Amino acid sequence: MNNQKLDIRLLQMLYTDARMESLFVALDTLHDAASNGQLDEVTALGKDELIGWLRDIAYTAHETIRELEADRPLEWRTKIHADLRADSELH
Repeated sequence: MNNQKLDIRLLQMLYTDARMESLFVALDTLHDAASNGQLDEVTALGKDELIGWLRDIAYTAHETIRELEADRPLEWRTKIHADLRADSELH
């Protein structure tokens, strides 16, 4: 097996439903701690460093979504963005 196929298989093992759920749970737990003023119970990172990481993660996630949606019809993208805006206004 060549190295490129091995690299692809390793990457595919990283991006599974279970790992994406784990990432979501980790961020949700962090959010809960921040909401309750208990960040020091879940991370040793300082607030500025944590904010930097979260901004990088949010930017990368947003750009990935944009790339994935690029081949979708405009009506679909508009509906998804409206749904996301409505959901974010609830929180």
